[in-house]
Amino acid sequence: MKKIFLLSALVLIFSSAAFAASESDNLKSAYYKVKFSIFESMPRDENKIVFLGDSLTDYVKFDELVPDLTIKNRGIAGDTTSGVLKRLDEVISLKPSKLFILIGTNDIVFDIKADKIVSNIKKIIDTFREKSPQTALYVQTLFPVNHKFGDSRRPYETIREINAGLVKLSNEINFTLIDTYSLFAEGGELPERYTVDGVHLNGAGVVKWVESLSTWLHEK
Repeated sequence: MKKIFLLSALVLIFSSAAFAASESDNLKSAYYKVKFSIFESMPRDENKIVFLGDSLTDYVKFDELVPDLTIKNRGIAGDTTSGVLKRLDEVISLKPSKLFILIGTNDIVFDIKADKIVSNIKKIIDTFREKSPQTALYVQTLFPVNHKFGDSRRPYETIREINAGLVKLSNEINFTLIDTYSLFAEGGELPERYTVDGVHLNGAGVVKWVESLSTWLHEK
């Protein structure tokens, strides 16, 4: 029991230390700058699949999980909807065939309101529609979280409010909404068997997530 508690505490301490004190601090972090610089230096090969988001995307090895497709990972740990908007031109320059968006959970930590988060996601969609109209857009609902690990900065009800906003948005403008929240949610929580810290997916969770996207990834 003591070992389990100690491990949980270490995970929480690491997560907190790795997370910027404010949204603006995050955009100034060395990790953020390095990742964005690498993205800008990559070849501009077009018509590929792109995943865009925060750490939930950043940590995933899509090339190993889906070896028959070329997938570019444009996730940056700690990113927010505002951060994505600031770096969107680099993603647009890739002229992707498909764009999978998963963003907004970190906004909650920085006290960004649900309607503002949904509004920023709409701006991402609208900007892509204008500048890369050939790109098929897929927006994923926010994953559930689990407060039992000690991190309660993302209230369950706020996540549900944002996801409800995305459902409403999908009825107003043209994009594909993928309900990844329901893929994982059990009793409104992210099950312990799929997470290491109550927020991020573990290996089993990542495999379940990516496998659930197979139809959209492979559709012509």
